[in-house]
Amino acid sequence: MHSQDSSIDSIRKIKHIPPPSGISREIIRVVANDQVDLTDVVSIINKCPAITARILRCANSAYFGQRAQISTVREAIIRVLGLKITCSLSLAMALSSPFGTSNQCPMFDTRRYWFNAVTTGIIAQDLSRYLALRCKPEPATAYTAGLIHNIGLQALVHIFPEQMNSVFAVKTVPLKQALLQEFGIDHHQTASVLATSWDLPEELTKSLADLEDATSGATENPLPELVVLSAQIADSLFLNSKSNVQEIKFNEQMISTEHVQKVVSGVVEQIDGLHEISQLITTAGI
Repeated sequence: MHSQDSSIDSIRKIKHIPPPSGISREIIRVVANDQVDLTDVVSIINKCPAITARILRCANSAYFGQRAQISTVREAIIRVLGLKITCSLSLAMALSSPFGTSNQCPMFDTRRYWFNAVTTGIIAQDLSRYLALRCKPEPATAYTAGLIHNIGLQALVHIFPEQMNSVFAVKTVPLKQALLQEFGIDHHQTASVLATSWDLPEELTKSLADLEDATSGATENPLPELVVLSAQIADSLFLNSKSNVQEIKFNEQMISTEHVQKVVSGVVEQIDGLHEISQLITTAGI
């Protein structure tokens, strides 16, 4: 494993990634507001043609099954996506804006990245409704946390494209271990550093900070535990491995096996659409 100096150097470079500005900061502000207003959201998204175009592509995709063409952000929100989903998708797109393309890191599978991001968000949102907890995250919050949980991976590809290409090329070592060996920091820790540096909403920041502990079952925060479970399911579905889904271990005091299976079955029925919508997000970078 690399020295502590290597870890400090990696953290310093991560903190130097400029925070999202302009439209991105406005979207972050809107997502943090539980009383978000439709007109406000439409006005903010319309300021950014790139995000507007991608929102409309999502709304018009086969995944949502709209027969009539959706031509405005307002229509997309009211008729197809809903306010919170639109905010969450816009947030993911906006938070990706500081990162360059992955041309220098061809081993980084952007389709897998975005499929897992979108699917983790949807699974986390659906599972959140069945949590056997008195205090549980709102479905929209669970969706957003799932959507951006792996942003640290994007950051590392952006900062260290050649090294990350080598990391992805090695299939015999778990990703977390390979990242720690190369940089002294993994993708979950990177996401936490970014969230703090960028001053993301507190609940999201805490969720990203606790992902590391949630992976080992050492957190009492239900949101990151929910995100980790959702991410494991999403990646197994990307690999088309239903048997792996059945082998995933989770806290049955938090959610029942029956409810997990119900959510997974629902997502499996939407799998082709999820591949399509993740591809739409992948194309035409911001």
